[in-house]
Amino acid sequence: MAVPLAASDRSDLPGWELLHPAEQAWVDSKPPRRRRELVAGRAALRSALQAVGWSADRPLLSRPRGGPELPEGFTGSISHKAGQALAAAAPARGRTIGVDTEVLDRRDRRAIAERVLRRSELDRWRSDGGQWPALLRVFSLKEAVYKALHPWVRRYVGFHEAEVDGDAVRLFLEGGEGPFQLRSSSTWEHDRVITVVEVRPAET
Repeated sequence: MAVPLAASDRSDLPGWELLHPAEQAWVDSKPPRRRRELVAGRAALRSALQAVGWSADRPLLSRPRGGPELPEGFTGSISHKAGQALAAAAPARGRTIGVDTEVLDRRDRRAIAERVLRRSELDRWRSDGGQWPALLRVFSLKEAVYKALHPWVRRYVGFHEAEVDGDAVRLFLEGGEGPFQLRSSSTWEHDRVITVVEVRPAET
């Protein structure tokens, strides 16, 4: 679900009325420049969770390392970018999900390729023409991978710890965590890419 970010003050924040009172107090404790995206993200997540069976009986506050504290039995994720907040949610059933959205703009940011791509990815990307949309898609996918892995790994996962080849993702986790099974999907809506990743422990 998407909630637009556009407001002049707190009372006009889209989704404010959907938040639990404890969430509203949490938002009020944050710098004003962050409140719009926080309200939109929590409103989107609450709606996504309710759509898959959550009772909406508690606040969704923040974990110490960021990201929402989810209700037991559910997995979910939030992403904010360029005036929109997106959320994905599902019953957990032994899996976690991560969502990310990125938007093409007029800036040429291909210089980030070596920071984002492993050597094999860099070679494939260059051989395919080295286009910015293809790099942005991989960037988005790796952001979603990090979010989906966090409940299992509980640390920062760098860009070079995952390799993307089409829709397939391989992990090279420096801490030796896992193994994990990953599924991913990316879709473009005009100039916006939306990526969802599902992670579950691999059967050994």
